[in-house]
Amino acid sequence: MPDEAEEWTAETFMQFVMTPRRRARPRVAEPLRGAADFDIDTPTGKIAAWRLGEGPAILCVHGWEDDNALWGPFIDTCAQIGRAAVALDLPAHGFSEGEWCPAPDAASAIRAVADALGPIDALVAHSFGGPASVMAMTEGLEVKRAAFIACPLGRMRRWKRIGRELGVSDEIIEAARALYAQSFGARANIDVAEFAPSMRAQALYVHSADDEQVELSNSREAAAAWPGAELLVVDDLGHRLIAQEPAIIDRVVMFLDGA
Repeated sequence: MPDEAEEWTAETFMQFVMTPRRRARPRVAEPLRGAADFDIDTPTGKIAAWRLGEGPAILCVHGWEDDNALWGPFIDTCAQIGRAAVALDLPAHGFSEGEWCPAPDAASAIRAVADALGPIDALVAHSFGGPASVMAMTEGLEVKRAAFIACPLGRMRRWKRIGRELGVSDEIIEAARALYAQSFGARANIDVAEFAPSMRAQALYVHSADDEQVELSNSREAAAAWPGAELLVVDDLGHRLIAQEPAIIDRVVMFLDGA
């Protein structure tokens, strides 16, 4: 973030939005402590990943400024029914290398982990991990079932929210978005509702009505556009807690396991 005496520029704001804050000490989900761990090579650096169990696995993708530890209770439930799970830390998160985490790099990391640690037949994603996973699916990641928990549509709406919170002018925000588009070309834009009609995986969207970070309308619109998608709306679980709520985990695991 610029010093008080400095002004935001398109470049400094773009860098700020794409740079997650890391925890002081990276962490590993408890059920993954005895799992096989890997460093997967990608063009943006090594990606930390773990695999627990044999056979087709559920790929677990965390959200912004989170890490593999989000999925501890979920992976425990998978293990109880004999379902394999793969988890990763996205670029610039947890144990993974990198300073930035633009969505195209996140999508590339997801694909790289799936290719290296497959077979993968299902996916669960939380928050920012959702649109990044959808981008990965449009670029070759194949899963039969996908669950999206508290996920935004993309569309770079987060940029405007953050910019206004920081007092960044609309002109600088738009200039930063244009610079981002110039840097990543066709991969810069994620619009889940636009991609959804071409998706073949069966999908489940889960969202809490009181989500303080991502409005419920995001999941409503995505589910409506995705052929045959289910939408589960709950309340009083907020944005992150919903991914660790036992009843939600049971529902998602049953869906991803084909029940």
